[in-house]
Amino acid sequence: MVVAPVSSADLVDSFRKMREGLLYGIIGSILVGTSIFIIFLGILAAFSVSPGAGGGGAGPALAVFASGVVVVLIGALLWLYGFYGKFIPGVEQLRKARPEYSTAASLIRIGFIWGLVLVIIGVILTLILIGILLVVIGYILLILGYVGMIILCFNLNSNEGNSLYLVAGILFIIGIIIPLLSFIAYILLYVALGDTLRRYSSMQPAPPVSLQPSPTLPPPI
Repeated sequence: MVVAPVSSADLVDSFRKMREGLLYGIIGSILVGTSIFIIFLGILAAFSVSPGAGGGGAGPALAVFASGVVVVLIGALLWLYGFYGKFIPGVEQLRKARPEYSTAASLIRIGFIWGLVLVIIGVILTLILIGILLVVIGYILLILGYVGMIILCFNLNSNEGNSLYLVAGILFIIGIIIPLLSFIAYILLYVALGDTLRRYSSMQPAPPVSLQPSPTLPPPI
């Protein structure tokens, strides 16, 4: 009979998925932010071309604008894949391994997934009243998902004992007013998850204990 130790493989895998998702999201956000700035410069360059100068200056400006749009799309796809394809499934896996994360996981799943769906449908249907209503409901759900991120950070700080989670949660709260701080919070969360992964990886599980039956002693003479 073999008594196996409690495995933390699912827990480690959930942290790894969350961290990978944040990495994709951070890279995607940087690409989007940089590209929007480039697009803005392209627009300024296009409007700064004087009519008498011909179209020679407008061509490069339009090329910069088009390149910026392409990079924005790439960044947005990276963010969507990272957050919805990696991070949220990682949080769901964490919820299954640790039930105390259920509230945060539910808010994140319902808020961000259904919120995004309703916002997209609402934007498509903005010409009718129901579209505006769907956008409002979707935005409220996205706020609930954001609250779930705050709760997740506080829960991680309580369970893992890493103050970076606490700082990230506080920055998420302030980020409601100053959005740039939310981006910094995602970076801190990424760093903290890396520390947690290294700590769990350094834990060597105890070898399984094999219970051997006692040998039969010969009868006394």
